[in-house]
Amino acid sequence: MAMGRLMWVCLVLLLGAGIAQQVHAWGDTGHRIICEIAFQELNPRARAEVTRLIRLAPEFRRFSMSCIFPDHPRQRSPEHFVNLERSATQLGDNPCPLSDKCVMTAIASDLAILSEPTASDPDKVKALKFLGHWVGDVHQPLHVSFQDDRGGNGVKEAGPCQGNLHAVWDTCIIETQLGLETDADDQAAADAGGHPSESAAESGTRRAVRP
Repeated sequence: MAMGRLMWVCLVLLLGAGIAQQVHAWGDTGHRIICEIAFQELNPRARAEVTRLIRLAPEFRRFSMSCIFPDHPRQRSPEHFVNLERSATQLGDNPCPLSDKCVMTAIASDLAILSEPTASDPDKVKALKFLGHWVGDVHQPLHVSFQDDRGGNGVKEAGPCQGNLHAVWDTCIIETQLGLETDADDQAAADAGGHPSESAAESGTRRAVRP
């Protein structure tokens, strides 16, 4: 199985499912946790290829850090979500029913680059950074959501998580439950049940897992 397709399958199996135009999905900590768990679950061959590609991007020390790339600055904005009509109960044959592009087509296009044997390494690196982010986005429940309330951005919230419903999912739940100083890689190791983190995989050691 091609590395890109294997990575996609692992990401999908690990995460849960469900639009944001002005906020960043999950926030940086959430995206890094998702991508670190995905990295830990790859088989050794795929993990080595991901590590090789990310090392070609010197601004990132590990794959999990690269997954926030599409938000800093915001890139390919229409592709971070799927807009649906209020009457929708599921995604149909058209992956982007209200637009030409959405997160579903973004996943397919970047996965195709990673799966193409003749694609250049620079193109694969860029596609890998986007793909990790897209799969995080698509599993934020309000990134596959209703157009009329802008994926929860139009729903005001009060109490422990103030602002709007989308921001509750993006950052407040994570910050409230895990703390502002949570280390994404440590948390991912704990959530994954002790699989090696990226740094441990590179050094041939196992990382300690929080109780």
